[in-house]
Amino acid sequence: MLERGFVLAVGRYPCVAASVRRARRIAVEAYAPFPTVDRDAVELLISELATNAVLHAAGDSFDVLCHSPLAGTVQVEVHDRCPAVPVRRQAHVQDESGRGLELLDLLAAHWRTERTANGKSLIFTLREGPCSIP
Repeated sequence: MLERGFVLAVGRYPCVAASVRRARRIAVEAYAPFPTVDRDAVELLISELATNAVLHAAGDSFDVLCHSPLAGTVQVEVHDRCPAVPVRRQAHVQDESGRGLELLDLLAAHWRTERTANGKSLIFTLREGPCSIP
């Protein structure tokens, strides 16, 4: 398991569409003092995971934890109340959804899902510096 830095931001958001925007904004603001963190990648991945929590997770809220950079990486966690792990699907060209796990594969150095007592956590790690897509 990779080490986590201290918590820069933590938020609990109701499972409504407007919460996705709030979670993204708070994460981008949390990483503003760290120029080596790719805030665009953080914003995109939080958007995907928060949207999934709003659309698919059981419960009335989801949580986001943003950890400080540590040893050249940064970790972000999205917790929701649904114990089911995400399932990869094949999105067609014109589909408006179904690409979240693909984006994690492309942008994150590492990601995983952990079951918790109240649902699950999806945790992704980014290397510091701009993300590059192969």
